[in-house]
Amino acid sequence: MDIPLELAFHNVAPSDGLTQSVKREVARLERFFDHIIGCRVVIEMPHKSHRAGSNAPDVHVVLRVPGREIVVSRELARGEKPATNAYAVIKETFAAAQQQLKNYRRLRRGEVKSKNSERGAAAL
Repeated sequence: MDIPLELAFHNVAPSDGLTQSVKREVARLERFFDHIIGCRVVIEMPHKSHRAGSNAPDVHVVLRVPGREIVVSRELARGEKPATNAYAVIKETFAAAQQQLKNYRRLRRGEVKSKNSERGAAAL
């Protein structure tokens, strides 16, 4: 990465374990896509819950790649059974980020047709 990892904690105490987990996931993304310019990760606790295990953090990842900024947020969704473990939420968020990188890489390599190229082919 050209710019060092930016990691912020909001309403949650910084943890060496969470920091290492994020660094491990970022390293995995760098192996998957070799030209990530920068990455910002925010781990935040949306509110304080009195019930144990019902309050999981939100994780937001912003990846800067050539020509684009990829934003992934794994916030708690109603109706789903979200992960309550912070490590699991981080893993889910980075899995979604990897999928976004995969889509970006396919577009960049020309493996996916854009809508403009389809229109041009139809006009012929």
